[in-house]
Formats: sequence, structure tokens, C-alpha cells
Amino acid sequence: MSNLNIDTISSDTPLDPGEKVNDQTNQLPFKQLIIVFMGLALAIFLSSLDQMIVTTALPRIASDFHALSDISWVATSYLLTSTSFQPLYGKISDIFGRKFTFLFAISTFVAGSVLCGASIDMPMLIVSRAIAGIGGGGIMSLVMIIISDIVPLRERGKYQGILGGTFTISSVLGPLIGGVFTDRLSWRWAFYINLPTAALTITIIITILHLPHVYGSFKEKLKRIDFLGTTFLIASTVTILLPLNWGGNTYPWNSSIVISLFCVGAVLICVFLFIEFRIAVEPIVPQRLFKIRNPVLVYIGSFFIGMAFYGFIYYLPLYFQAVRGYSATKAGLQLLPLVLGLVAFSTGSGFATSLSGRYHPWIIFGYGLTTISAGLLSTLNENSNRGEEIGYLLMAGAGLGCSMQTALLAAQSAVEYRDIAVVTSLSSFFRTIGGVFGVAISGSIFNNKLSSHLVDVLPPGISFDLVKNSVEYIRSLPPDVQVPIIHAYVQSLRYVFLIGVPMAGVAFIHSLFIKHVPLRKTLGPIEKAPIDK
Repeated sequence: MSNLNIDTISSDTPLDPGEKVNDQTNQLPFKQLIIVFMGLALAIFLSSLDQMIVTTALPRIASDFHALSDISWVATSYLLTSTSFQPLYGKISDIFGRKFTFLFAISTFVAGSVLCGASIDMPMLIVSRAIAGIGGGGIMSLVMIIISDIVPLRERGKYQGILGGTFTISSVLGPLIGGVFTDRLSWRWAFYINLPTAALTITIIITILHLPHVYGSFKEKLKRIDFLGTTFLIASTVTILLPLNWGGNTYPWNSSIVISLFCVGAVLICVFLFIEFRIAVEPIVPQRLFKIRNPVLVYIGSFFIGMAFYGFIYYLPLYFQAVRGYSATKAGLQLLPLVLGLVAFSTGSGFATSLSGRYHPWIIFGYGLTTISAGLLSTLNENSNRGEEIGYLLMAGAGLGCSMQTALLAAQSAVEYRDIAVVTSLSSFFRTIGGVFGVAISGSIFNNKLSSHLVDVLPPGISFDLVKNSVEYIRSLPPDVQVPIIHAYVQSLRYVFLIGVPMAGVAFIHSLFIKHVPLRKTLGPIEKAPIDK
């Protein structure tokens, strides 16, 4: 590996011991491609919709099972398994094939969803949600990986842009649909709705998607899996995610259990990297990927833009509910400018990239616009007009839409075919991990600031805990009591959006150093991989 540097990699780079490369590309006829693409888009819609629907249904579920104290574990169990298994799917799809791995992921997700819908108590629901997470963690990455096998790089932007828009639409529709199911039918339909959509997706993939067979017996393929690295990757991810979810909520950030888990997680990450770089015969994360400029910069950018993005998604609804006084449903509808901006610019930048072959300007523009929009969002207050809200949200959506899928193209274009699957799954993984860090940091800052501001304005007889945790309680208070409380929320939310500025700013700075690699119009391995000069 000593002949590598941060800028280049070529097909002369030796394989890791025991590594085999299989060309799984297939140029499908246009009509067949469109049908497959629709099936993959349905899978993205399914995965994203599920998470948001379930979030809406959780209070009713906890009430039915009389287990309000365990409600957080339903979300946490899915988060832990989906995030931990996400980076594994790239390498597994190299070994077992894209089609088999995708069908495994979506079937596991469906099996977990069925068990969730049939749950008779909270422990069964938590375990079932964890099973669904094992499959759900791979759906987004595998869809992008399959797209890379059936669509040339030059054309890939428009397809990935549409998929990015699909993800956003389903994220916003989820709470609305979840509310209807919970109020009008049963919370169990929040899980059962996955079945017909998944069935259609599986049918399309089985009957229409035809990819080259990956050689080797099942036993030989099992031997290629890096079980030791997998164990330490899952263990390190879990021990990092748990304190991020618990810190500031279940336990104080300075508690021994939170600090201990972070320390253990750091040690496990070091052990994982040692295994991957020095021991593994066919590593999950090849060392060579961290010696190429574009993937490294994209990983960093994805991590920090994920921090900003998830901060927006989690706290903008709180602004509309607590500050503007909207219902949960109406607050979700107020996010439409963000959604429209993201969908329009994700699709538009994708088509523009396919036409021009240039993706770097879109990444820089997108990250820069996201940074500016974060600063503008921090100026929103109880007196802001609807024009300001729409403009700032539209700007944030446009920035995110321009950059998320084009950044993935930058990473894919700079590596050889053998690394496409791994680099794609790692890009999604770093964005997800960044989102978890972002929500944890934002939540900690918001809670601390809100507590300090409320102490100064709450009159005697007003419940401190209810004001912090119940928007309905705030609205039940006399107007003269509401005003300083709402202002306390405004001041606290300002910090949440402000920290999005340096988060997105770091992504913007790193995007400046991404180098353009021409987007090929052909599929599969080539004699020489693109060289970043």
C-alpha cells in the first residue's frame, strides 16, 4: 500500500489478500431500467416513511402497553441495529451479490415489521424493532449501490437526485400518515403498511432486475466475511450511540455510565481499525479508501452536513409548535418549503450534473447555502412573518438538495469499481452517524439553555417540567405568562440553529478541496480507474 497517496488510486493497486472482484454491472434497456428504478424508489420511500410513522405512533403504543418509561427503547433499538449494520452491507453485497443482499435486507425489514405489528407487549416490540433495523439499515445504501451497477456515472446524478427527493417527501408524509393511522385505525397499521409496498418492491427486483451472478459457493462466501471486524464495528457503534441517546436525557452527560461508554467505544474503534488495516483478509473498510482525497472529504462533509440536517428536521417542528402555536400536524405542513426546496434542487442538480458532467460546483453551492440558511434560521422569533419562514426553509432545502447526492457522485467517481459498494455504504453511514451526533449536541444545548431561561421567567405556581415538555400546557396558560415562556423557547432554539452554521461550514470548507473526476458514460471495471490529478 505504500505506493498510494491521498490523491490517486489505480487498478494497479494490489488486492487485499483473499479479495475477489466481481463485475455485477448490467446496462438494462430503458423501459426495464425505469421499472427497476421505481421499485428502488419504493424501497427508499418505505424505509424513510416507516421511521417517521412509528415516531408519531409511539405515544399511543406506550399507552396501550402501559410502558411509557420504555418508549425510548423502541426508537433506540431500531437506531442501534440500523446504524451498526449499515456499513456492512457494502462488503456483503460484493460477496453475495447486490440482488441477494438487497432481498435479504428488505425481507428482514418486513419480517421485523410484521412482528412489530403483532407485538403483545413492549419487550416484544423492542426486539422486533431491532430486527427491522437490521434490514432497514441496508436499504438506502443498497439502493444507491444497485443504481451504480445499472446506471453509468454520467447519468447517475438524475436518478440519485430523484431518490433523494423521495426520501425527503416520505420523511414529511410519515408523521401525517402516522397520525391518521393512530387516531382512525390502529397503531399496528404503522407497521403493516410496509407489507404491500415491500411486496411490490421484492416482485420487481426478483422479476426485472438481472445482474451477473457472483461466483463461489455459499460456504466460500461465508469464509470471505470479516466476522472479527464485523463484531468490533457493531460493538463500537452501539457503545457510541447509546451515550449519545442517553446523555442529557436518561443520564447526565457527566455521569459515569455515559463517560465510560464513550471511552469503551473509542477503544473498540481503535481495535476495529487495527483489525481492518492489519489483520483482516478481506476488510469491511479497506485502508486504501482513506488514502484517496475525494472519499475522505465526502465522509467528513457527510458527517457534518448530517449534523446540521437532522438538527433542522428535529427542531423546526418544535419552533412551529412552541413558538408559533401550531398543532403537530400543521407544524409538519409548515416544513413543506424545506421539502419542496430539497426535492426540486436534488432533482434539478442531478439532471444538471448528468447533462454537464460537473458535480463539484453543486456541492460547494449546496454546502455554502446550507451554512447561510442555518444562520438565517437562527433569526426566527415569535414575530417573524410567513415570508421569512418560507424563504429560509426553502433556502435550507435547496442547499441540502444540491449537495447530498452530488457529494456521493464525487466519492464514487474517484474509486475503482471494486470499491463502489463500500464507499457508497460508508457515505450513508457517516451522514447517519453525523445526524445522531447533531441531534445529541443540539438537544443538550437546547435543554440547558431552556432551563436557564425558564428559571428567570416562570412565576410561582407554574410547573417547570410541564413547560419544558408540553406545548399544550404552555397554550393553556394566561397570555401574559405565555409571552416570556415563548421568548425563552425562541432564545434556546436560536442556539440550536446557530450551531448548524459551523457544522455546515466545516462541510463547505472541505468541499472546496474535492477534485473533479470525469464521469464515465460506461459501466463496470475499466483498465485504469479514474486518477485524481
